[in-house]
Amino acid sequence: MNFSVRPPRKPGLSPLKTNFFPENSQPHLDARKKLKRSFKLALFDLDGTLTKERSAWEYIHRRLGVWEGYAEKFQAAFLRGEITYLRFCELDAEVWKGMKVSEMKRILREIPLYEGIEDLVGYLREKRIKLGIISSGLSLLSNWIKERYGFDYAVANELGETDGVLNGQIKIHVHFDQKGKWVQEAKRQFKVRKGEVLAIGDSAGDIAMFQGAGFSIALNSRSPQLDAVATLSIQSPDLRDLIPLLVSHLGTKS
Repeated sequence: MNFSVRPPRKPGLSPLKTNFFPENSQPHLDARKKLKRSFKLALFDLDGTLTKERSAWEYIHRRLGVWEGYAEKFQAAFLRGEITYLRFCELDAEVWKGMKVSEMKRILREIPLYEGIEDLVGYLREKRIKLGIISSGLSLLSNWIKERYGFDYAVANELGETDGVLNGQIKIHVHFDQKGKWVQEAKRQFKVRKGEVLAIGDSAGDIAMFQGAGFSIALNSRSPQLDAVATLSIQSPDLRDLIPLLVSHLGTKS
């Protein structure tokens, strides 16, 4: 496990804003009390954060054998600014037109999850923290994760279907870089303040989510921009490694 604490923004400011104390450090008990936070809501990205695949969209295309030389062109066009995000998603959805929803669900459930998800979720739930997923991926996956692991809230993008068959349409709920409004909705729904929100994500698309939270963890990030706004940055294949970083805020597991 490798992690880093965001450096102070001004000379003289202490990075102990994160309340992470080095192993050999013994801060005064009052300092711990003052820095202790009370989280009430934890918001997770999905693709690349709870799953090992950074894009469920790409995973599906690769699984169907249509990524290379075909669907990858949609992404390239979007990144070049030639098409909108909505059109990018519509093109992806059109590729899957005619697939049975049951087959799509089966493929999505093949996506590997990071180790330790049950332990991390169990720890947070033990602390009576509400759990949410805000994903620019697909609701067929986020809803399954929500039900399987007992999350309280999930929002993602919705593939259209007719009589159990994908109809090539999609409803965009979560724009890839506009998660902030869904953070606000979650805070309203669960009646929490910014300082009571923990956010965990892996990409630049999570920046707005981090900005709406009081404490944020960049997990296996490849984005310097995300690392710059995160409270902590950690590289680990096991979600259980997040628990020690939260103990000073929430207490040990019973």
